Amino acid sequence: FILEDLFDVKDIDQDGKKFDNVSRIQAQSQTYNLELTLDINTEIYPMKVFDRFSLALTTRLRKDGEPDDGAWDQSGVDSHADDFQYVMYGKVFKHHSKPSEPDMSVFVSFGGLLMHLRGDEAHLAKLDLDT
Repeated sequence: FILEDLFDVKDIDQDGKKFDNVSRIQAQSQTYNLELTLDINTEIYPMKVFDRFSLALTTRLRKDGEPDDGAWDQSGVDSHADDFQYVMYGKVFKHHSKPSEPDMSVFVSFGGLLMHLRGDEAHLAKLDLDT
């Protein structure tokens, strides 16, 4: 994995609920002290404050390291998706950092659902922008 950590949910829909089946969670990671804001489809993966979950980011789902072909794979090949209850596919569309600060922000879009990770650049710099 490019990044893997356990996160604790600190708040849900801090600015009010905008959509029926989507909530925006605020969470803090245990190992790397990352701040996470993530939109979740709560109809299929309900969450509440104080929940703990594992988040893993990877460029490939196949455990054998072979590239994914861009389509849902029902072949039975071992996949990292088999190890998680909720899987999203997205694109890193923005990095933001200030030269004088060690923290950076990474923004990811999952077809309209968004993620913002903020923390030490040493842990987030491997998340390359998608072209």
